[in-house]
This record gives sequence, structure tokens and C-alpha cells, in this order.
Amino acid sequence: MHRCALFCALAAGLAGPALADEKCRGEVAAAFNKQRTSRAFAMTTELKTPSGVVEIKAEYQPPDRMRQTVTAPGQEMLETVLYGQRAYSRQGTKWEELMPAVAQTIIAQVRAATIDPPKEVGNFDCMGTTTLDGKEYLAYRSVEKQADAGAATGAPQLHRMIYLDPKTGLPALNIVAGDGPNAETVFKATYDYPEKIEIEDHPDAPLVKMR
Repeated sequence: MHRCALFCALAAGLAGPALADEKCRGEVAAAFNKQRTSRAFAMTTELKTPSGVVEIKAEYQPPDRMRQTVTAPGQEMLETVLYGQRAYSRQGTKWEELMPAVAQTIIAQVRAATIDPPKEVGNFDCMGTTTLDGKEYLAYRSVEKQADAGAATGAPQLHRMIYLDPKTGLPALNIVAGDGPNAETVFKATYDYPEKIEIEDHPDAPLVKMR
């Protein structure tokens, strides 16, 4: 009886962290699954590049409408629209319809973002309630695998932070940065949930020719 009690206590102690990790990962997965059931949502991403910050805004109206704008330093804004089975693009004022093969690629990407849940969301630790820029969030920090033996030495260790709105349970922020209080942010995505997004069809746009 004592032996059983000892083994059970050891098993419970070993299982505790694994169950906690599974709980945190499940909460992150549930938040993004809830996002997929939203009537509409938008994601604004900031990426740091050698030429400056590139802003990408993607607006989704499930199941088959999407508008994406890319704003880069020194370039005209690039806009892409998916409307059903057809996709359009413009950089300037003139819309062009994209080739069907390109449209199918965009359809698959939109489906992955709005319908199909990912096979793996990764592992996360629960960080509890966190205040960021004056707002409270439920925070989750990614648990990274050990670096490969062939990885460059001295490379910064990056972590992903997911911030959920505690009232709605929906993702609010997705930030990738290095360790430390002054670590540089390399990726930042902000999520919004408007009541409605207007995405227009462009049926008269000419089919873009192969270049």
C-alpha cells in the first residue's frame, strides 16, 4: 500500500507539468479555433526588413473572401482580393485578375486561415494575466525545442507570445521577439474583429498575362 502511494505520488508529480503544458496549448488552440468562427476578422502584421518596416493587413470574411494590402517603403501599395473562386491584384489603380493557378494558391491560404485548423499549434506556457500598453491580456509564451546541433552559435533565441482578450477569448496579439526586456521584436501581428468587412468583386478586370 505504501509502495503504491509512493509510486502514485511520483507519477502525479511527473505528470503535472505535462498536463499544464497541454492545458496551455489547448487554450491557445481554442482561441484560434474561435477566431475561425468569427463573422469577420483582420490581421495587421509588421515585419522588419533591411529597407524598413513592411506592413501587411489581411481582412477575412469566411469562407471565401479576403483582402490583403502590403505597404513597403518606397513602393506603391500592393492590394490582393479573393472573391469566391477568383482573385485580383493591383499596384496602383488598375485591377487585374490573377491566373487560376495563382487563385487556387490564395484560396488554399485563405482556407488555412479561416476554416482548417492547424495540425500543430506548438507548445506554450501559461503566463497568466499581463498588462501591455495599458490593456490586460491572458499571455502565453511558446516553449521552443532545443536548437539543432548545426545551428549557428550566438543566434538569438526567439519566442512567440500570444495575447488573448480575457473577455472574448479571442487572439489579440501575436509577437515574436528575442529574450530579455530590450529584445528586438521581429514580428508583430494585431487582430481585430469588425462587425462587417466590405470586400468587392472585380468581374471586369482583365486576366493578367503570364510574365
